[in-house]
Amino acid sequence: MTQQPTLLRKDAPLESTWDVDSVFPSWDGWQSEFEALKADLPALTAFAGRLAEGPAKVATWLEAYSAYRRRALRLQLYPYMHTVVDTNDVTAKGKLGQASGLMAQFGAATAFAEPELMALGDRLREWAQTEPGLALYAHYFDDLLRQKAHRRSGEVEEILGMLSDPFRTVFQTFSELTNSDLKFADATDSQGAAHPVRQTTLPPTGIQSRDRTQRRTAWESFSDGHMAMQNTLASNYITHVKQSVFTARARKYDSVLASMLEPFNTPLSVFHTLLETFQKHLPVWHRYWEAKRRILGVETIHPWDIWAPMASEPVRVEYRQAVEWLIESLRPLGSGYTDVLRLAAGEERWVDWSPNAGKRQGAQSLRAKNIHPFLWLSYQSDLPSASFLAHELGHSMHSHFADSAQPELYADYSMTAAETASNFNQALLRAYLLAEKPNDANFQLALIDEAMITFHRYFFIMPTLARFELAVYTQAEKSQPLTAHFFNDLCADLFAEGYGDALTDDRARTASTWSQFLHLYMPYYTFQYSVGISAAHAIAEGISSGAEGAAERYLGFLSAGSSLYPKELFALAGVDLTSPEPVEKTFAVLGGMVERLEGMTG
Repeated sequence: MTQQPTLLRKDAPLESTWDVDSVFPSWDGWQSEFEALKADLPALTAFAGRLAEGPAKVATWLEAYSAYRRRALRLQLYPYMHTVVDTNDVTAKGKLGQASGLMAQFGAATAFAEPELMALGDRLREWAQTEPGLALYAHYFDDLLRQKAHRRSGEVEEILGMLSDPFRTVFQTFSELTNSDLKFADATDSQGAAHPVRQTTLPPTGIQSRDRTQRRTAWESFSDGHMAMQNTLASNYITHVKQSVFTARARKYDSVLASMLEPFNTPLSVFHTLLETFQKHLPVWHRYWEAKRRILGVETIHPWDIWAPMASEPVRVEYRQAVEWLIESLRPLGSGYTDVLRLAAGEERWVDWSPNAGKRQGAQSLRAKNIHPFLWLSYQSDLPSASFLAHELGHSMHSHFADSAQPELYADYSMTAAETASNFNQALLRAYLLAEKPNDANFQLALIDEAMITFHRYFFIMPTLARFELAVYTQAEKSQPLTAHFFNDLCADLFAEGYGDALTDDRARTASTWSQFLHLYMPYYTFQYSVGISAAHAIAEGISSGAEGAAERYLGFLSAGSSLYPKELFALAGVDLTSPEPVEKTFAVLGGMVERLEGMTG
């Protein structure tokens, strides 16, 4: 990966930063809104015990609730935007704590509502038919009544709402420990020169070096840093697991997995079908390790070689070029999509792409109603960065379309749908670039490098971590002990299966992989990446082949938000979630790239 000079945040060019002033012009403006929201909270609690008065009261409540939530999300967004681009901003951290506390108060203060609405039973459905202001909430009411068995009394819901803030601290502890406090020994290249290892992205800096010694020592340093903290990290993760089990049981779910999928009416079979299909196709990954070993010209391939570049020369891609390529690749969706995308990546400054010092690792799209989405990453002027940009802009465009078409209650998309639009953008960009430069062998190899890094993350690491989570939560739900040793052995065994005989593992260090991913602090989010990349390639295939109405159906998918259950939502885009077919199609794409590499090696 090409590394840009590390700038101080204050020196980052304006055009490479997002327009945070469009959220609030200053901290004074933010504080005024914070005080106003605190003062307005009692107006919401005044609805308690009154929702049975009639459909007009319910309509007024939903309007008031949605308006307050929009304001509260915007309040929380502003300090969060400051903290992700400068993790040393203590003012923003303090304000974020205030906003999070207010969100917890908001959750507790409004906890009465859903139990009261559920108590109305079929009257809710009748009111949706007779009260014009409630017609658009028919799906919400149906969804609410479907989950009645998992909603508790108003008093219990208030307590669970109050717990959300203190329970969130385990995520924050992991973030502070790994992003701020955890230090790594320098990597050393083949000439003996030292190179700092930082947790700015995953994989860590240095692991994509062309110098094999630097790759090895960077990977070892990164793993060793986490191994040195394994007991602390295990204790923190165990707390999170127990909190998740407690919450699932408090809401009367059979398991944590059920508590994550049933609220979205997603069949548990979707999870199990995906993992079974993944395991069935592990030999495709074994072929890839062998093909890459031959391309690299090494006798044995190791974990630190997974991210090694196969192209002889890096391909430089400036930010503006990446934007133009992405717009061209997405032309099949029409100008209504690409015109917004151009503004988002340009003059409206949705994107914070400066690789400045103190910026948090990774990338993320942020949503708030009544203002466009924002996204951040550290753009490094290479193909992987172009792909990351496409991914996060996919999330942002999904948010934009859903926000534009749906009321607040439907503007969020479900966890199951979250990773589809992002991977779809990457799929179309990759297909466009493969066709754009078919005779440039170095470019093709660089593009396969990028593709396989993405597939490795979403279609190898994430389903492997999902298998890890299933075993961990099964252990916890049976009240069996959880320890760092258990996590290490389990993680090492799962990755060993994925590597097969083709890759020579360093078991002790691979065992620490579980401790490196904040995704595990969002139960079962890992498998959503695999759902997303599978659905994305299935949808992209239809659009690329020119299937009639495919683009329009996909735009309908983006605009639907959560107004449909995931199974029906994906069906709208032509994807059957319960079938192994989308996963099979994606493995076919992956297998096609492996075949290209095998052809290059003879």
